[in-house]
Amino acid sequence: MKKHNKHRLIYQIYRKRREEFLVGEKKDKKNWCYWTWKFLKDLHLEHLWESEKFEIGKNFNNLVAKLIKKKEEEEWINEMNKKRKLRLYRRIKNKLVLEDYIIELDRAKRRQLTMLRGGTNYLRIERGRWVGEREEERLCNVCLCQEVEDERHFLLACPMYVRQRVEMFDRIREKCKLDYVEQMEEEWQLNVLIGIGWKKKGKEIREIVVKYIREANNIRNKYI
Repeated sequence: MKKHNKHRLIYQIYRKRREEFLVGEKKDKKNWCYWTWKFLKDLHLEHLWESEKFEIGKNFNNLVAKLIKKKEEEEWINEMNKKRKLRLYRRIKNKLVLEDYIIELDRAKRRQLTMLRGGTNYLRIERGRWVGEREEERLCNVCLCQEVEDERHFLLACPMYVRQRVEMFDRIREKCKLDYVEQMEEEWQLNVLIGIGWKKKGKEIREIVVKYIREANNIRNKYI
């Protein structure tokens, strides 16, 4: 630890409070040393506080920032796994970062994409949950093909939107030079269309997908 001016009042107060905290077996939450110690303990760095053998500087700050991010990401994943409605969201997002579409798209388009990604939409997979239907009962009332109307079905499978889907893929091929999006495995399709995008064409792809969502919803509203 860096050398301190032991005659400074704040340093003397710290030493006194630290001593009291250790004598109290680190249980006194009213002692402000507790929260410093607990913060480092949560990051598995309590040994540094106890030994006082470290240099506060850029390397230490970077280490703490990295561990904080890791801890927040783990907590975020744990909370996300508890929510069934985030079934699609978990497939397309595994890092706690600001998504590009939040900045790129206007409010209306951003809302449509967020609703589909996050499960807060009007598909039967969500509306059926409101009335207590079992998941396997939440079938698509648009195509009547006995498939659950979830986000994947709406985006990739429902035959009632086949023309709009073909147009979506055609536009992606034309504007983004991505010729084989229709042949991709489902996980990759979902990530390209409403997840990480494709190389530097994410914004263009998302604009095309939002147009599909709007047109498909217009058709859907005629039947529901």
